Amino acid sequence: MEDKQEMKAAAGRSAAQGGPLDSLVAEQGTAEHIERGEELAEGLPMGEAPKGVIGQDEATPLVSIIVPVYNVEEFLDKSIRSALTQTYRHIELILVDDESPDDCPKICDRWAEQDGRVQVIHQSNGGVSAARNAGLQEARGEYIYFMDPDDEIEENLVERCLSAMDNTGADLVMFQFDTIGESGAQLESSYKHNDYDESKLLTPQEAIKLQIQSEINGYFWAFLAPRATYVNQNFSFPVGRKIEDMARICNIIGESKRILRIPDVLYHYRLRSGSAMGIISASNTSDWFQAAEDREDYIRERYPELKSYVALQTLNVLGNTDFETIRQNIVYGLNIDPESRTKIKNRVQAFLDDLEGADLSEKVKAFVDIFKSDKEDATDSGLATGQAASR
Repeated sequence: MEDKQEMKAAAGRSAAQGGPLDSLVAEQGTAEHIERGEELAEGLPMGEAPKGVIGQDEATPLVSIIVPVYNVEEFLDKSIRSALTQTYRHIELILVDDESPDDCPKICDRWAEQDGRVQVIHQSNGGVSAARNAGLQEARGEYIYFMDPDDEIEENLVERCLSAMDNTGADLVMFQFDTIGESGAQLESSYKHNDYDESKLLTPQEAIKLQIQSEINGYFWAFLAPRATYVNQNFSFPVGRKIEDMARICNIIGESKRILRIPDVLYHYRLRSGSAMGIISASNTSDWFQAAEDREDYIRERYPELKSYVALQTLNVLGNTDFETIRQNIVYGLNIDPESRTKIKNRVQAFLDDLEGADLSEKVKAFVDIFKSDKEDATDSGLATGQAASR
């Protein structure tokens, strides 16, 4: 980070937990270093652990950190370094090069040469989900953690989560995150996900409700979970779609026994041009609806008592979305193929059926009217109704 003291303040952790990223901010290992063949892993000699860290031996569980890599050469070294300098040393770092067109493949290979804990997978381009699936298939760890290739993690992320599990009996630990810019400077942010000050244990049902309300964000880099939670349900991310985290996060929450939320800022999300935080927009409406459908299908089967709650909360989200975006995408089919458009309309009807006559807000009613109108009615009345409700 460019301003280490500023990031310390942002992290908001106690002094006993250590300073954030203090030992891993040396500006080294860029693409230029790659071309010159300079050493990337300075300060990370193989087989040696710095003082005060948990070493790697058979008595400590292996943790697999999986990173899908594509077109992030400017940030990849910092990301990898933050993973490899964890105070908990018994990790394997799986870098999945998704046929990146820049210097990322070389950077990954160079790190693998310098640290025996790094494994590199080179595969044909298939997207984030395909890369994560490949990493999950190769992972040997007792615990799994997913990380994005342009972000950074606190040096005690793994140690803190495992310690919290030991102390509480939780089998999934969630934590807070902050936002940094391309330069590494802290950015002001206010996410509902971070709006709590004390650790709290949750049942799967309680955590699912919070996720549906967006009080738990749908990001796989915001928690650590056992490998068994993934493999016991033949888990995989949906390939070829965006908003893959929202589509699958409840599958992991729902198969956990005890979920612990800790108020520690352990992840630094880098906001940059091209970043996507999973919100519904004109370009991803179909994927958003498919993710919502996947999520609801899992909950209906695993926790049927929550189906009405899921339907109402999903419609509330849509009711507060820009009406013109919805109208153009659904009514006129922009960015959506006819089959997907029909599926979306059927899904909204299924949500309404699940509500069984529940009282809907005016915004949700206006949104529903869009789906019940034909093209002409949507132009004349659906949009007008939506605009009136949004005032």
